[in-house]
Amino acid sequence: MVAMVLSVACSEKHRGGMLPPAKLEAVLYDYHLAQVIVSDLPSSQRYKKDLYFNYVYDKHGVTAAEVDSSLVYYARYPEGLSEIYANLSKRIENELLRMENEDKPIKAREAISVVGDSVDLWYDTRLLQLSSSPLANSRYTFIIPIDTNFKAGDHLTWSGKAIFLQDRVDSLYRYLHLNLKVKYMNDSIASADTLLHTSGNFSITVSDTSVVKTIYGTAYLKSSDAAERLLIVTPSIVRTRSSNDSLVVDSSVVQQQVDAMNEARSLKSVDKLQLQIAHE
Repeated sequence: MVAMVLSVACSEKHRGGMLPPAKLEAVLYDYHLAQVIVSDLPSSQRYKKDLYFNYVYDKHGVTAAEVDSSLVYYARYPEGLSEIYANLSKRIENELLRMENEDKPIKAREAISVVGDSVDLWYDTRLLQLSSSPLANSRYTFIIPIDTNFKAGDHLTWSGKAIFLQDRVDSLYRYLHLNLKVKYMNDSIASADTLLHTSGNFSITVSDTSVVKTIYGTAYLKSSDAAERLLIVTPSIVRTRSSNDSLVVDSSVVQQQVDAMNEARSLKSVDKLQLQIAHE
């Protein structure tokens, strides 16, 4: 069915001016790389936004109007559009893995010892894709079961970066809802939520004096646009613990250092993507 949809789309290229699936995929890949770079620019340099996007259009010999009209066209064939974004997601994930492998020798030499104890409990892929289409996945959930390493007073932080792939004016009709819920051995439940309407980093922390029993997390994308797509990049669940009695102070220091390390790695990845776009 998908193949037939894509075949029809290709056959209408000359009649309707729509970009073929492979062409649109290539444009969107570079476009979303440009979005990542722009989202990390300081506010004083946001004026460069159009330069990055115009470079992508010039590189592929297309116009913004052609890309927009193609997306509107393919939105009528959710299976075909989902396949395009599935390919994009896989391609980006492969690129992240490649950069991570390149950084392994460097990471092995990084000073990761901090005051206290911190462990990343994330076990799933480091690139999640959500879609508002009723035929696709608009919700992601995870469960981390009981672990003998959990101790009373552990702090749990779910963090990552969310990237909305549709470039449009901010709207209350589009948001990402993130919820972190923790059940403890004493049967109490603690949870925290956050809403994102624009691309950016997120961080949710839950803690209690009891021992963790189960960790639940949910990411839900809601939009009035059925073509809305979103990526959650490099998610992590960091458990921080004090090695002495000063739990609050110590875990705060740990989280600050973990955040600093993640920020440095994020900037390193963005620099690589900037070089990739600049030299292609």
